Order: sequence, then structure tokens, then C-alpha cells
Amino acid sequence: MRPLPRSLRGLTVVFLALFLTVTALAGFGTFFATASMVRVLVDERIESESETLVPRGTTPNRAELSQHIMEMARQRDTGDLGVLLSDAHGNPIVGNVRLNRELPLGYSTLGRQDRIAGLSAGRVLIREIGGGMRLAIFAETEPVDNYFAARRRIYFAGFGAIVLVVLWGLLAFRRLVGKRIDAVRHTAESIIEGDLAQRVPMPGDGGEFDQQAGAFNRMLDRIGQLMGEIRNVSNDISHEMRTPLARLRNELALLEQSAAAEPVRDRVAMARMQADELLGMFAAMLRIAEIEDGSRRAGFRPLDMGELAAEIVEMVQPVAQERGQRVLMERADEAKLVGDRQLLSQLLVNMLENAVRHTPSGTRIRVSVAREAQAVVLVVTDDGPGIPASQREHVMRRFGRVERSGQNGGHYGGQGGGHGLGLPLMEAIVRLHRGTLALEDAGPGLRIVARLPV
Repeated sequence: MRPLPRSLRGLTVVFLALFLTVTALAGFGTFFATASMVRVLVDERIESESETLVPRGTTPNRAELSQHIMEMARQRDTGDLGVLLSDAHGNPIVGNVRLNRELPLGYSTLGRQDRIAGLSAGRVLIREIGGGMRLAIFAETEPVDNYFAARRRIYFAGFGAIVLVVLWGLLAFRRLVGKRIDAVRHTAESIIEGDLAQRVPMPGDGGEFDQQAGAFNRMLDRIGQLMGEIRNVSNDISHEMRTPLARLRNELALLEQSAAAEPVRDRVAMARMQADELLGMFAAMLRIAEIEDGSRRAGFRPLDMGELAAEIVEMVQPVAQERGQRVLMERADEAKLVGDRQLLSQLLVNMLENAVRHTPSGTRIRVSVAREAQAVVLVVTDDGPGIPASQREHVMRRFGRVERSGQNGGHYGGQGGGHGLGLPLMEAIVRLHRGTLALEDAGPGLRIVARLPV
């Protein structure tokens, strides 16, 4: 048994199909039941008339029966009731009806093809009454001309009106429900993109949708409150730690320059570099928190991503050349979008610095900006060691790093000395612009693909 569809559109189609099927069956059933009832009533009438003329089990006198039938013909309208007395071969003896075809004994249905004056549709009962005679009684099944055609129109109009009303109601219901679902989806998508202030609009009528929206918004308020508390704790820790770390770093720098530190100068220098790395890590954490807040969207302006990429590549080339690497601008389409120029510049710098810092001398780094129908695609590709597929999801998390012993400090994915916040910072910038960031295999090397909607 196939499961019912779970989408609103699927359920609407299934309900509409079932309703139309049931309505059609009900309409046809009612039509044919009425026709059958009329036929049964007419059959009972002509049987009664036949029994009245010639009771069963009696043999009538031919002359008397003929006289009686002639009197009936004069007294009755031929469209109301017809009588025909014929011999065993079907030759008419007397009556007000003539047949143009031979009919069997028992009940038969008549129509316009029988060309009986005044009869458009009817029934006939033919039975043998003895003496080599047959008696046929005819009756109209349509009280007025074209009654069945009129009845068909009535049924089509009646059931058609029901279908139209239900269809309109169903479409209106679907539109109402679809509108509310769209509102919830739009709110959820905005929250996913970092706009935690979005809420589901409330109709204000106190109905079920209003209550649902209120409950959903209260849930979002609570989630926002909890996330704000967590974010504040993280930011407070970062802020509080930066000041003593900065003092410690300055003290270590002064100590490193003093003559008294000569015996341990290398160790003091290493401690200073570790303090620098910690300060960089806290700065990156605060930067990610600032970006994820979503308030930077208010400053979005039109810019050309291809032109910006060319500027950043030119700026990074000297650093790469010092390390024996090459940075090439493979493609720079005119790719206009709306975004934060400073953050997108940081995105490009981080993508290139990641490639420069974590690949060996002789590596070729290629940059491409392509314009697609609905997005700008920024790609940075290197032919270095890359990242194993099993580790790519890990390095996209905060503090996620891939150990590479003996190569450029041993970590991939971290900025500022490999603290594992470089790729998360890039993803935060891309997500702020409602885009996606992906790590792919360049065979060999790594390809970082940022897709930004226009």
C-alpha cells in the first residue's frame, strides 16, 4: 500500500481526486437510479393496464377486445398510453400505435428510432393472450419532451456547482495554509542565516494559526535568550582574556629584548609567539561572533566580486612568491552582487592565506570568479597535499584542525598560527551573505568553493 503524500500540494491533489471521483460516482449513481426507478414504475403501470384489458388466465373475445381497444384509443392521448393488438405473426389488428420493428415478448425499451408518434422514450410490454393474438401496451418514460436531456443538464449543473464550490474552498484553504507555512519557513530561513530577530507574523485573530505563531515565537525568544547568554559568556571570556594576554605578551616582548634574558631568549620568544597566537584566536572568535550577529547586512552595498578578487590576488602575490609559490587569476567575470566589501575582502584573503600557509614551495594556487544564473562562484584551488575527505567536516568546525607532521606548522584550516578558526570564519562570512562554502578534492590539492547568491 502506497503511503499518503505528506506535502500540502500532494494532499490537496489526493483529496481533490477523491472528491471528484466520489462526486462523479454519486452523480452518475443518482442519475441512473432515478432512471431505473422511472422504468420500474412505468413497467408496473403497463403491466397493470395489460392485466386490466386481458386478465391472465382468460382468453378474450377478439371482437370485444378490438372494440374495447378502439374506445381506449379515442379516450387517451397516444403519448400517454399506447395499445396494439396483433396476430401471432405481428400483423396489427387494432390499436393506436404501429411498430416498425419486431419486438420480443416481455418488456422492451423504445426510443426515437421506433418512430412512434408522440413518444420519444418509453417502455412496452408484449404478451400472448391466446387465440393467436398478442397484446402490446406502451407508456412514455419521459413526462415531457427531452426530459432526460434536461435532467442530465440539471445533474451536471448541480453537481458541477458543488465541485466548483468545493474546489474554490479547497484552493482558498490551501492558499491560507500555504501562506502560513511560507511565513514559518521564511522566519526559519532568516534565523538560519543569522537574523535571530525574525519572528512569525501573527494574524491577531486568536485562532489556531495565531496560537501556533505565538508558541513558535515564544520558543524563538527563549532560544534567542539562551544563545545570547552563551554568546555573551564567550565574548566576555574573549574580552576579559585579551587584556591580561596583551599585558603578558608585552612583558614577554620587553623581557626578550633585555640582556638578562640572553640564556633563555629562544624560550621567551616562543612564549611570546604563543601569546600572539592566543590573542589571534580570541580576535577571530570575536570576529566570528560579530559576523554571526547579522547586523552587518545593513551595510551591504553593490560591488564587483571579479574586480575585488583581482585586487586581493595582486596583494597576496608577493607573499606567495617569497615562499616559492604562484598565485594565478584564472578567471574574473564581471560578477556584481550586494555584500560587505570589507568582509568579502577578508574572505578572499583568508582563502588565499590558507592555501599559501599550508602548501609547500612550488605550489600553484588558482583563483576563479564565475557568474552563474543565480550566484557568483568564487573558487580557490591549490595542488598541495589537500585535506582527506574524512577530515573536511571536522576542519569546518571551530578549533578543528588536521595534523600534518613536519609540514608548515602541522595544522591545516587555522588562521593566526593554526588555531582552527580560519575556515569557520570564512563560512561565517559566506553564511552572512546567504551563501555556501564547500571543500572539494582538486586531485591533487584542495578546492574551496564559495557560492554567493546575487
